[in-house]
Amino acid sequence: MSCERGTGTCVGARVYVTEGSAGEACSYVFIEKSKRIELGLLKIGELAEKAGLPVSTIKYYTDLSLLRVSEYMSGGFRLYNEQESLLRLKRIREMLDQGMSIRDIKDNIDRITVLKVLIIDDEPEVHDFVKDALSVLQNVEVKSVFDGFAAGLVVGEYLPDLIILDILLPGLDGFKVCADIKQTPKLARIRILAVTGYDSPEYREKMRAAGADDFLPKPMELKPFREKVTRLLGLQER
Repeated sequence: MSCERGTGTCVGARVYVTEGSAGEACSYVFIEKSKRIELGLLKIGELAEKAGLPVSTIKYYTDLSLLRVSEYMSGGFRLYNEQESLLRLKRIREMLDQGMSIRDIKDNIDRITVLKVLIIDDEPEVHDFVKDALSVLQNVEVKSVFDGFAAGLVVGEYLPDLIILDILLPGLDGFKVCADIKQTPKLARIRILAVTGYDSPEYREKMRAAGADDFLPKPMELKPFREKVTRLLGLQER
């Protein structure tokens, strides 16, 4: 069995040897397509398509070490972890929008690639459901508050990426909370998934008018909940 250093090919082998940016040998483990899909790994073109970016941009960010390739290869292609890469791209976009330089982004990207989810609900079982449902997602942090007063204190300080909000929480006007968040420049980027046990066309329209990004009736079902959350967090193709 022989490998050609620097070519990324190794006929009949399970390990690919390439040459890194500093000239060092780098090993990649070959995997079949079915295993690649199971592990949530993407080729560069697939990642570019999901992110809505040119392949050249993905290559550029990779060369700058803003994106990380996995230890795996498939069909001669380096592979990216889908969830981690989409999250890092999301953070890069946010920092570019804030006017940060590439140097500053490189200095900060590893510290802030965690997605923050805030649950505002008075039912402990809802918090348990959400935490269990999101436990399969990497780089997602979940924080709980159980009343409107605590929510008012936490939102501005925690700055979550997503709020799961009981729109009819006792003592809290959820519709006003949605509107206030969306009308506050510092908070406007926060996505809001409104939940309630009272499902009606009138409530849905009122929630949309208040600025909620999506809606789920209680009791929540696992599959639609995960689908909505991953979409709102930017972890899958829109």
